Amino acid sequence: MQKTIHQNAAPATKELADMTADDFARAARAASTRRENAKDVRYFIQQGGTLPATPAVLVAWLTKVASQLAPATIQRRMLSVGLWHQENGHPSPITDPQVKRVFAGIGRTVGLAQRMVAPLVRDDLLAVLVAVDRQKPMRAARDTALLLTMFSGALRRGSAIDILVEDITAHEYGIDLLLRRSKTDQAGKGLVVSIPYALGDKCPVKAIAKWRELAGIESGYLFRSVNKHDQVGATKLHADSVCRIVKHAIMLSGRDASKYSSHSARAGFVTSAAAAQMPLADIAQVTKHRGLQSLQRYLRVVDQRRTKSLL
Repeated sequence: MQKTIHQNAAPATKELADMTADDFARAARAASTRRENAKDVRYFIQQGGTLPATPAVLVAWLTKVASQLAPATIQRRMLSVGLWHQENGHPSPITDPQVKRVFAGIGRTVGLAQRMVAPLVRDDLLAVLVAVDRQKPMRAARDTALLLTMFSGALRRGSAIDILVEDITAHEYGIDLLLRRSKTDQAGKGLVVSIPYALGDKCPVKAIAKWRELAGIESGYLFRSVNKHDQVGATKLHADSVCRIVKHAIMLSGRDASKYSSHSARAGFVTSAAAAQMPLADIAQVTKHRGLQSLQRYLRVVDQRRTKSLL
């Protein structure tokens, strides 16, 4: 048990002296990013694309998927395909003028606006947690701890599933979480997120302690799989499972789960904080936004809702 957890917590890597140029090039992108790029390339092939791809092949693929995928998804898969060509010594078809024109046409026809998921704001979160508590004990404890931690720390799913027990530091105000790597910290310098104690029974710090006690987790990954028999696994929770957990919790509360995703807890914190008139700098300190443009999207929505009618 302990050996398995240790292996999951610290995957084996090459000795520095044995690293090749290709190894260093791969290390420039996070492992999760490389996995997503590879997944996009597989989808491209499954949907009729071939590698290496010519501009004509990419144009045919764009035409086929224009009515099936969101423009943002198409764009991401195009970039992954372009990256595959660069890494394998082939000219990238995504720079072809005709490819650019076809994609631009898809954008003008369908729209390139990024879909904003519904934020899981504070009051809705508390209602959802009531429904979550009706699950089997182990699953209820894990899902409650996960949702409260992601909301309170404004965490992305990748950061949440990578939390190690060894990186949790308790103090008089709550706990600190050391995030060894995150979307805004690809170099792995580490970020510290503080989770404060909360009043009432829906406290993230107490929820984490309860989950750890029930699951007997003393080291390794904090959030893990729970099977249908309510048994806890030894490996960390998969990123895709976080979205399913969030949607299932939303569904249990009687809400429309299609409007929510794993990003809803993070968005919920920002929206709730903005509605409570928390200073923008304080919000950014929690979310670790390097720029304020993304935050402004949430603030504009909150400000619009406060606008008084002129009628």
